[in-house]
Amino acid sequence: MTATATLQADEKLALDLMAAIRAAADELCAPSHVDLVSVTVDVSARIDDASKASFDTRIDRRTRTILFAGGSASVDGTIVMSATAVYSIRPA
Repeated sequence: MTATATLQADEKLALDLMAAIRAAADELCAPSHVDLVSVTVDVSARIDDASKASFDTRIDRRTRTILFAGGSASVDGTIVMSATAVYSIRPA
C-alpha cells in the first residue's frame, strides 16, 4: 500500500473530492449507510497543490437502494477534476 504522504497532488485531490461526495451522500441517507459501488474520476488540469481546491457536490438521483452522486474540484475558479459515484444504500 502507498502511504498518503507519497501521493501526488492530483491523487490527493481525487481522495479529497471523493471524501466530499461521500459526506454529501452520508448526510442525505442518514441514518442508513452508504457503500461505494463505482467511481469515475476525470482530470481536466494538472495541479501542484491540492490544498487550494474547493469542492462542489451534487446528488443526481436516489432510489430506495442506490444513490448516484458527483462533484467537482476547482482551483482558482477553474474546474480541475470531476467525479461521479454510485453508492448502495444499506438500512441502519
